[in-house]
Amino acid sequence: GDTVNVLPDGVLYEDESRLKKVSLASVRAPRAGNDKFGKPDDPYANECRDRLRQLTVGKHVDVTIHYEREIPMGPKVGPENRQFGTISVRGKQSDVGQVLISEGLATTQRHRDDEEKSPRYDDLIAAESIAVEAKKGVHDPDNYKKSTVDDLTNPQKAKSYADTLIRAGNIKAVVEYCFNGSRFKLFVPSQNVSIVFALSCLRAPQASPMPGAKIQTKPEPFGDDCKRRSRLTILQRNVEIRCTGVTLGGVITGELWVGQGGQRRNFSVELVSAG
Repeated sequence: GDTVNVLPDGVLYEDESRLKKVSLASVRAPRAGNDKFGKPDDPYANECRDRLRQLTVGKHVDVTIHYEREIPMGPKVGPENRQFGTISVRGKQSDVGQVLISEGLATTQRHRDDEEKSPRYDDLIAAESIAVEAKKGVHDPDNYKKSTVDDLTNPQKAKSYADTLIRAGNIKAVVEYCFNGSRFKLFVPSQNVSIVFALSCLRAPQASPMPGAKIQTKPEPFGDDCKRRSRLTILQRNVEIRCTGVTLGGVITGELWVGQGGQRRNFSVELVSAG
């Protein structure tokens, strides 16, 4: 809820190294949990993450870096040199970190006297004081109501629920992850479910496996290009889907549209047209 990947102006998204990871300076978001270790999300972690998505994804932003820190990434991976800065949506001049703090979805990071911090630190503290006084978000934990998402990535659960999704017709969804160019993990707010979704009547070439994956398969030609096209176009975006079937493995299949109004387009057609 306090870190984004940014593609600099004029840079082509030819590989993952072109993206720059930036964390909001002097902002602390509620921490996401870890299912592997049975650790739940902090209160408002999901709300903060989704608000950050709404504020930044697909928008032109201005980024000012203030300092860098080494962030430990676990025993099997070395520390990551993370940049911290202020992110403002271009044309609106709104500090994204201050918006999160003012809405009670994040807090101001307390620094030691010798630590670098945001030059807007006093503004962040002032915004937090107002949120505390109004008992917004994290400052009123007793009234937090956690929403439990039904995980339909389990094949049996997906197959039993598929008819409900098919009967629903066109529904809104958010793309949470791209497995390859045509297969995604989606969150469907109206049903409060997470699903694995694949574009029907379309096969995308296999992309390179993630670093550290147990099975290292050889990527097919244009597989990585196709996945990057999907990540750049629909990842973390609001989309519209129509579910038409389900595979034996519990993958929901159907059509997907991205964009609004005159910019709305069928993503399958877009991928095929791009070759």
